[in-house]
Amino acid sequence: MTTTTSPSPAIAAEGLRKAYGGRTVLDGIDLAVPTGTVFSLLGPNGAGKTTAVKILSTLIRADGGQAQVAGHDVAASPDGVRAAIGVTGQFSAVDGLITGEENMHLMADL
Repeated sequence: MTTTTSPSPAIAAEGLRKAYGGRTVLDGIDLAVPTGTVFSLLGPNGAGKTTAVKILSTLIRADGGQAQVAGHDVAASPDGVRAAIGVTGQFSAVDGLITGEENMHLMADL
């Protein structure tokens, strides 16, 4: 019998929490994104999407929980995470002037 091990998830988060002052903006989210997949994070304004992305991309620290991106712990190995990913926000785009593909190429070049 041949056994194969599945690759570690591209993103794994358990119990992520974040608060600003007395306002909780992330209240224990769990997330698992398999390697090689396309994933969308959708929700209403104020749901914590941007906060989750900022934590996963090491721009801010979580108040609780743990997360790994590309096999690197976001708190213990932020440089490893940053070396493995690229992030661009929708507001840095020039949406009305170029196509979506052209915008992605621009962000990749930057």
